[in-house]
Amino acid sequence: MNESIKLEVPFDENREREHQKFFFRYTWKQGFTELKKAIFYAILFLSLGFSSLNFIQNNPASTIFRYAGVIFLGYIFLLLYQYFTKKKKFYQSIEEQINDFKRKNENASFIILDKEHITMENSLSTTGTVWSKTSYKLVDKYLILSILNNNLNFIFTETDFKGSDYKTFTSFLEQYSKQEK
Repeated sequence: MNESIKLEVPFDENREREHQKFFFRYTWKQGFTELKKAIFYAILFLSLGFSSLNFIQNNPASTIFRYAGVIFLGYIFLLLYQYFTKKKKFYQSIEEQINDFKRKNENASFIILDKEHITMENSLSTTGTVWSKTSYKLVDKYLILSILNNNLNFIFTETDFKGSDYKTFTSFLEQYSKQEK
């Protein structure tokens, strides 16, 4: 017999906003690393291209450095544009999702755990997967649950659960899924 455990996660719109904003910042942290590199290279190439050093100034390499600097400036603006447009769309989708939960008078979501699979369930959707396609990561106070080979992510904190449900949840994750570093 395959017994399952059903954990209740009460819905709190402020906590949901906080979780989603954290996840947006977390996923864009890599984009900011790319932005820092682009800024460094733009400054480097532009300073070499417009340098007053004789061996660079009278050389065709200065033109190449200028063009490379301009290309990196364009890349910087592209990264910034992507960030701000994605941020706006992401925050709009958070509000839509919260409004959908409120319209349905959604009070809680459920996590169904057994030895074979994990299922996330609420009145808007039900998503499940086998444990081999599930992983988790602990970042600060947040637990990021990734299912379906990192295609869907759920964010939890210990305060989201009632009683010892968080310990039950994490023990299932430790036992059946893989932890990412």
